Amino acid sequence: MNENQNNVQYYEDEIDLRELIMALWKRKKMIISFTLIVAILAGMFSMFVLSPVYNTKLDVVISMPESYHTRYGEYKLPITTNEQYINLFISNDVLLNTIKDMGYEEVSMESLKKRISIGNMETKAGLVQNSFEISVSADNPEESLELAQTLFDNYLEFMDVMTKERAISYYYNHFIVELNTLEDSLDIAKETLIRNEELLAQTPKLINQGEASLEIQTKLTNESDYVIPVNTVNPNYIKIENDIVGNKQAINGIENSMRMYNQYLDELNKEQEIITEYYESGRAGKLESSTISVVKTSIYLPSPPIAPSQKTSPSNSMNIVIGAVLGGMIGVMVALVKEYWFKN
Repeated sequence: MNENQNNVQYYEDEIDLRELIMALWKRKKMIISFTLIVAILAGMFSMFVLSPVYNTKLDVVISMPESYHTRYGEYKLPITTNEQYINLFISNDVLLNTIKDMGYEEVSMESLKKRISIGNMETKAGLVQNSFEISVSADNPEESLELAQTLFDNYLEFMDVMTKERAISYYYNHFIVELNTLEDSLDIAKETLIRNEELLAQTPKLINQGEASLEIQTKLTNESDYVIPVNTVNPNYIKIENDIVGNKQAINGIENSMRMYNQYLDELNKEQEIITEYYESGRAGKLESSTISVVKTSIYLPSPPIAPSQKTSPSNSMNIVIGAVLGGMIGVMVALVKEYWFKN
């Protein structure tokens, strides 16, 4: 008997599915009202409150070589992968120069970085990716296009200056080390020349005549009638003379190399002064350097960017749908609470 009473009590506490549907149907106007109100509010918020976002895309091609030739020799670039090159698109110098050129007074580097998106950089094994998609967003199409072009120009300039500056610094240090090495070699060559000249002065040019005489025999008697002294050059003397000539040639070669390196250092000093003036002027003009530029021929846009014709976000229709779903859920929840929570 107790078991039957428990079962009856359990079934009475359950909510019948048909009863649930009927409760919702009874308050269908309230549910529809919530759905429409929230959907309209979401649409108005999307159209009049949220700022529109327009994206301009840049298709950047990077084909930087591992090394390139300059008048000072082969220079090996410190960056080895295209992914490292494209990541410099959002470096601090590029962002700061872009903020300055665009006249953004209240825009921080962090906020500008959020408006720049680099496309997928995952590549298959053994393949080298050299094409990248950069997306730049702004509040209107014109600003988006201008920002994208300014950003790329600053990136190109930054890469050009960085490559030239590092190459100049590398060769300047290289020639300083070479000059120090040549100076040591020159000192050694001059000391060797002095010792050889002193040794040559102490070495007789001819061997002692008494030790080198030629005995002449007559053809008739085959007897030695007399001898003729012969002047023989000392082979040691000849060897020392040749060593001295070699020393002088080595000294001339070292001095010529030193003159050439000093000329290179003077040119590199001027290049460093040009770069220093470029930074001190706040990038007032383009960097005019005689160092060969490899960036402008290795990083480029196959086609110029185009202003977007429609906004990327927010999507008004999507926000209205989300608002309608949310409003419907709120309406159903309120209907169920009123039907069962406050039911006597």
